Amino acid sequence: MQSITAYVLAGVTTLILLLLCAIIANAINYEKGSRPKDPVRRRTWFWVLAILNPGLIFLLGYYAFKPEANIMVVKRYVTALSIGTACGFVIYLLIGFILSRIFRNGKIGHWF
Repeated sequence: MQSITAYVLAGVTTLILLLLCAIIANAINYEKGSRPKDPVRRRTWFWVLAILNPGLIFLLGYYAFKPEANIMVVKRYVTALSIGTACGFVIYLLIGFILSRIFRNGKIGHWF
């Protein structure tokens, strides 16, 4: 039961951070000129949130949702949380790449 909580937490946190990254990307205005800096800012925000994603998942899961039980249950939960953290990072990158290819000509297309 606790491992399901860890996986759901990883998935929900990943989707929320992707939504936040899309909102930030759309909030950054297009710059005119020969060397606009707005694609770099969008890409930077994407990668900053990608780096924060695993840390946020693990810390939130460990300190907010850690079960109060015997040591074996806690060890299984931490193992599931570690796997969920890694999967959340990979899913963040995979969905980000797919979205950047779908919206190639838009603001989200600058992520990769």
